[in-house]
Formats: sequence, C-alpha cells, structure tokens
Amino acid sequence: MSDPVPLVSIVVPCYNGETFIGATLDAVITQTFPDWECIVVDDASRDGSADVIARYAALDSRIRPVFQEKNGGAAAARNAALAAVRGRYLAFLDADDYWLPEKLEKQVAFIRNTGAAITHTSYRFIDEAGDFRPGGVRASDCVDLRTYMRNTEIGMSTSLLDREQIGEIAFRDIRLCQDTHLWLVLLRRGFISRGLPEALVHYRVREGQISGSKLAMARQVYALYREIDEVGLFSQLAGFASYALNGFRKRLFAPE
Repeated sequence: MSDPVPLVSIVVPCYNGETFIGATLDAVITQTFPDWECIVVDDASRDGSADVIARYAALDSRIRPVFQEKNGGAAAARNAALAAVRGRYLAFLDADDYWLPEKLEKQVAFIRNTGAAITHTSYRFIDEAGDFRPGGVRASDCVDLRTYMRNTEIGMSTSLLDREQIGEIAFRDIRLCQDTHLWLVLLRRGFISRGLPEALVHYRVREGQISGSKLAMARQVYALYREIDEVGLFSQLAGFASYALNGFRKRLFAPE
C-alpha cells in the first residue's frame, strides 16, 4: 500500500549545515499542522549533515532524504526536491532558518481562505545563537510584480504556494538570488502573493554566509530586473533603487 499523499510538501536544501539542520528539522517535526512531507536534499555536504538528516529520517517517516553525489548548488538541490514532492501546497525552508510551531497551520488556513496561489509571512532575523537581531520584514497584504521589484519582501522560508494554480516550477541555476528569479517569473505571469502579517519565521544571519555578499546580490538583482521587459528602463531603475533602500530598512526595523 502506498503512503497517503500529504497536503503540504516542504523543500529543505542543505549544504554543510550540520550545525543548524537538526534545529530546523525539529521546527518542522513540532509543527501543529501534521499533514506534511519534508524533502531534505543534502547537496554533497563535507560535514556531518548527511548523518544528521539520515537520523531524523529514521525517526520520522515524513522526512524523506535525498543525498546528492556531487555538489550542485542551492538551485540544483531545490530542483531535486521538487522532482519528488507530492503535496498540493509547497513550502520552502532553508537549512538554517526556523519556523514557529504554528507556521504551517496558520498559513495553510490563510491560503485556503484567500484562495491565493502564493502566500508569504513576516519574518525576523536571528543570529547564530538564535538571539534576535535588529530588523526584519513585515509582509504586505498583496505583492505584485511592481511591488516586489521595489521591495523583495517574499522570504523563501516564509512562502507557501498552491501547486494546482502555479503548475510546475524550477529554479534557475545561478549562484545568487535564485529565489528572486523564481518570484519574478511567477509574478510576471500575473500571480500575486498574499501576505500574512504575523512573523512566523526566523531567518538566521550568519557571518560569512553567501547571502551576506551584498554587492554581488545587488548586481544579480539588477541583472534580473533588466530582463523584465513588461516595465520600461525608468521603472527598472526606480525599482532597483527602492530595492536597495528597502534592503537597508530590513536591517533596522523588526515586524511586530
């Protein structure tokens, strides 16, 4: 007999995440909403991540590990997980981020009540010890393409998508900002993301992490904006200027 199809599929890419992947999977296991599967992809880590993932998979059959033989990067890891998902709703969680226990329960209710194709929540920043850092993002009620270009507020680990509406997706194989590219693709198709204002996710900021390369990220975002031919050059430049300003504000103001 095959396993019942879960309502929510969670995608967790992991590379050298031994320090935090256990806490991240604990946050998944302790969700008050139980109808999920979690596809955890170890991207050929060189630390003990694979052992930690295997141990959690042995404890909870809802955790389904995928072990990559070669390191392919975050996009390849997420795409490997997407090939295995079964649920109607799709959530993403980075290997060092953290969900509050009621995250899925509240967001599943929210996406059902609104009928939205994409939803996201507010989030706060934490450091490597799990203590709060200044800043965060408060989710807007509705985010369309132009709104997103001004403020890239949709956090990957806060998102929940309805696969029946959006269809199949894939991440572009670029080193930075794969998430930004995905949201631009979906929003260009006319979808909007509905925001749940409660901060249900803690985004971990680590010294030396790849997303800390602000200049490289800004260059990648600008290159992605230049591909958006639905808006003119002025709107592309104005959107990028707003993106840069809002990136600074994220580090100063925390959502309530």
